[in-house]
Amino acid sequence: MLLTIEKIIAGGLGLGRREDGCTVLVPGVLPGEEVRVRVRRRHRRFLEAELQEHLRPAPARRQPPCPFYGRCGGCDLQHALYPAQLAIKQQILEELLQRVGLAAQVLPRLAAPLAAPAEFNYRQRIRLQVEQGRAGFFQSGSRQLQPISTCLLARPEINALWQEMQQHKGWRQLAGQVKALEINLDPVSGRLVVMLRHGRRPRPAERRAAWQLCRDLPALQGLAFLPAGHAAGPFIDQRSGPEGRPGPEALQLTMSLPVVPAAVNLELGFEPWGFSQVNEEQNRQLLALLFEFLQPTGREIVADLHCGMGNFSLPLALLVGEVHGVDLQAAAIRWARRNAEANRINNCYFSRAEAGQGLAALQVGGIRPDVLLLDPPRTGCKELVAALAEPLPPRIVMISCDPATMVRDLSGLLALNYQVAAMRLVDMFPQTHHIETITMLTKSQP
Repeated sequence: MLLTIEKIIAGGLGLGRREDGCTVLVPGVLPGEEVRVRVRRRHRRFLEAELQEHLRPAPARRQPPCPFYGRCGGCDLQHALYPAQLAIKQQILEELLQRVGLAAQVLPRLAAPLAAPAEFNYRQRIRLQVEQGRAGFFQSGSRQLQPISTCLLARPEINALWQEMQQHKGWRQLAGQVKALEINLDPVSGRLVVMLRHGRRPRPAERRAAWQLCRDLPALQGLAFLPAGHAAGPFIDQRSGPEGRPGPEALQLTMSLPVVPAAVNLELGFEPWGFSQVNEEQNRQLLALLFEFLQPTGREIVADLHCGMGNFSLPLALLVGEVHGVDLQAAAIRWARRNAEANRINNCYFSRAEAGQGLAALQVGGIRPDVLLLDPPRTGCKELVAALAEPLPPRIVMISCDPATMVRDLSGLLALNYQVAAMRLVDMFPQTHHIETITMLTKSQP
């Protein structure tokens, strides 16, 4: 059938309509394009189709630079010039706000998107699926593996190591038992840590192969086995020998985080499997935007309820009165405390708890935050928002990586008599449909 693409919807698919009005969803298209498509799958309310031919391409269309694009499920907007990608994401966000009835309250406060400093080679961590010794990404909407030799979203150091590994006999010895492979770049040293999700505990020959990899590839800081059903380990580096080390201390990663208003450069450590933003440069811009929203005076009490290893807590502590970080992951709290000590920050306190329980504990202890910082996982913080009670903090900053759960939680906060003071889309993941936002809310006066 012939279609005119009206818009791109959440998930990166183009939407067009058949002559009878039936909705048709198509990947790899842009708004305004006239295309020929073939139906792949029929649903009760819409059709899925695949692109056959461009009859009138959009001016913003480009030839995707990645040879695996369209087969690999990692990217879905690479066929659009980068400014067009930003416009598409902004339109998706605006439409979502309109659909849930928040347009009048939010759109006047929604700024232009914050572009990423680099649209390619920005990821400092990638995860490859492995089947029968071949590594790559699953194709979109399937479990079919597309082997890859390089990824244009990954930092050059990651691609260089992966290409070396593929030629090394040590990797070929290991690959048969590996289910997934993660490569992490240490932004400070430039060296890399590899994690192997192994089907079982590694045998002596596999440990020797891993050690040989570490010895032969200078960029490889170390390697961790994550065997299914068993504790992590051994942890192998160039000096450990094939038996490895019992703990991952030698595989620590470190990120450098400039706090410009305080004229300080923090160095924050974390474990390779701990959470950190994959786009280091955009993370710095997001931090600067957080400072711009808050305009700290040096007296605020901040509760960071999803603090991780201190990515926001510790920089904020240099500019406010005190910060209380809460996270449910024990390793995150352990590293947050280490990072506070290593950077000589003594007004930042960390505790392990679920976000709502952590906030309740602060209030029981007589601590009344002036600012709540919420940076939840994709599932959002519905339960926390529902449990908020007086005295409510004057300001809340919500950082979200999923617009659907963001608008749900935002609706709950607006019902508590908050209003949106500022919102901005932060493009953390160029070439993909993923949308990150930061929103500041202030408490309306009764």
